[in-house]
Amino acid sequence: MKINFRTLGYAAAACMGLYAFSGCNEATVLGKDLIPGGDLVNVKDTTLNNLITYNVAKADSSVWTGADIYTGALGSITDDPIFGKSHGFLYTQVGLPSSAFTFAGTGQVLDSVVLYVGVDTVWYGANAPINLKVYQMNEPTFKIDSYYSYTRPLAYDPAKLIGNVNALPVYPKDSLNIYGVKKAPALRIPLTSAFGNLLLQQRADAAFLSDSAFKVFLNGLAIVPDTLSGRTMLFPTLANGVTRMDVYYHNSTDDSLIASFPFSTSSSGHANYFVRNYLGAEINQYINTNKPEPMIYFQESPGTYVQLEMPGLENLPKSVINKAELVITEISSGLAGKDDVFAEPERLMLWRYITHDSLGYVVDYGNPSNPDLAYFGGNKTVISEVGGIKVVQYKFNIARHLQFIIDKKLDNSVFKLEAVSNRYNIDMRRVKAGGGNAIQPANIKLRVIYTQL
Repeated sequence: MKINFRTLGYAAAACMGLYAFSGCNEATVLGKDLIPGGDLVNVKDTTLNNLITYNVAKADSSVWTGADIYTGALGSITDDPIFGKSHGFLYTQVGLPSSAFTFAGTGQVLDSVVLYVGVDTVWYGANAPINLKVYQMNEPTFKIDSYYSYTRPLAYDPAKLIGNVNALPVYPKDSLNIYGVKKAPALRIPLTSAFGNLLLQQRADAAFLSDSAFKVFLNGLAIVPDTLSGRTMLFPTLANGVTRMDVYYHNSTDDSLIASFPFSTSSSGHANYFVRNYLGAEINQYINTNKPEPMIYFQESPGTYVQLEMPGLENLPKSVINKAELVITEISSGLAGKDDVFAEPERLMLWRYITHDSLGYVVDYGNPSNPDLAYFGGNKTVISEVGGIKVVQYKFNIARHLQFIIDKKLDNSVFKLEAVSNRYNIDMRRVKAGGGNAIQPANIKLRVIYTQL
């Protein structure tokens, strides 16, 4: 059972959780494979519960959008009382069907115009509608070969609203049937007739002359989520071949005509503006406090991470480290259903600080080009699922690192713990866990088994 220490109102749940944990032997919680076989009188088994944890939230200078990065986040999460709000804005350009393009025939009449955005068929949060508005952009330097920080909003004209839709997540089987032709699933946003008719008025010797001329006419499209109400985050995948703007029309002789203005990886600018807002959420009182905290909070990048200190490792007696396992245990939000809607990260990563702001690998990670992840650990593991409420743990093996410290080959430096995504550079999964001074056994801990020399 998950443990929740957030308020006194959850005290009973906390006691029950502690009882459930204590009902298991400690080897179940920490890993029964830690204890070596045989009657080795010099083998010591100790658990260090004096670890110190700090929650950190700051802009991540390593996260960029645009250029050759075609994924991002689009939508809003406004109903997570633990981690607060998140908003993703998407900016993209589309190009001409061809140079010196003209619509077929004469007497063209608009049927509709639709913007299709390639998105992953997985999403974060609820399977609920998210309101999205589309505006014409007026960002003068918006172009394909530029990287943009996720913290930078790009300019659009609020007076040029050309689309407004309540969109649901896209399923793998949501193929589109367009005039009898099946198309891959995509986010579908109808645009206004006024904008469609404006497109029909353009000519091959002006806005439709070349791609550069077209981008002067249509600088780009800003897809803006409702930031006041939203429970869903989508993940655009612009380079999957389905992002485009289709104009459906007929002329004096033909029906069911389509002009497709595609997203191009070689010419279409794109970017993602992503915002975390912790005001009013539980996490807000525990981040950037510069003091040890009883709860620790992980969000996939760009989000919160944890600085970890393990005081006294260098004072362990001269010994051979048989195993050293760092254990991080989830704490329930205490809110029914929320821990299922807001999924935990599949993996955490442990780094060591070489300098104040320079990170290095822990030796147990192995060769960075071919890491030994099976040994090093960090993967999410469900250790208990009682009454439909699960307990998740993350474990790291750091025996070699600890041996280096005891042998005076490494200093006992500060660590960084963070959630990492194997999917996108901007991702949403999160987990709340026990910090260094949380009530045992939910606290972060290091179990060491060593042979004293």
